Amino acid sequence: GGLGIDDELKFKLNRKTYQEISFEQAGLVFGGEEYVFHADASSEQAAEAHLKTLGFERASGSRPMVGLNTGSGKRFAGKRLPVATFVRLAERSVRELGATVLLLGGEDEILRNIEIQKKASVPVINSGSHPIRTFAAIVSRCDAVLSGDTTAMHIAIALKVPVAAYFASTCAPEIELYGRGVKVVSAIECAPCYKKICPIDEKCMSDMDPNVLFSALKETLSSKNAGAVRS
Repeated sequence: GGLGIDDELKFKLNRKTYQEISFEQAGLVFGGEEYVFHADASSEQAAEAHLKTLGFERASGSRPMVGLNTGSGKRFAGKRLPVATFVRLAERSVRELGATVLLLGGEDEILRNIEIQKKASVPVINSGSHPIRTFAAIVSRCDAVLSGDTTAMHIAIALKVPVAAYFASTCAPEIELYGRGVKVVSAIECAPCYKKICPIDEKCMSDMDPNVLFSALKETLSSKNAGAVRS
């Protein structure tokens, strides 16, 4: 107990994931139990049809699909990388990984993803905004997803899609990746902060090195060195 009320414990000392803590509170031992999340057929069909209209159909031996989740939700600051960083990640993913890049997001990312798509010098697929289960079905088609600590990250984890997850305002140790991903953690002094509004213009996000993020995404896609932490 105490994680929600003791900043020193939550921000600096804790090394247990939410799952470990929850199991301990119930007097149980966490044994790697997975999320429980089931897709439904209609959402799967909707996702398939939508991606087809965007020109994407997966063929055997096709290019890997990389999902870039570009949003953050509104609860905390410091979860959304600059547009320029996503442009760089998209370009390197296409050129160096031979990937198909899918921009992921919701209503709040519609204009942002259009901007990323326009600024990228490579073709990227803008997946648009969808109900949560259709969104999940789209995420399930990715071979790797790069995301901040958001709903999309949890959906990818639940669907066993490898995740390159970046952290600044929230605590990286609390997230269980089940060995299917890489964490990139900001080294900025004020992180984690859990602030809704940042007094220094989300410097943690603008300072996050696109090269480190790309390396994490590349590692995640190859599933080598999964479980690593970068800063």
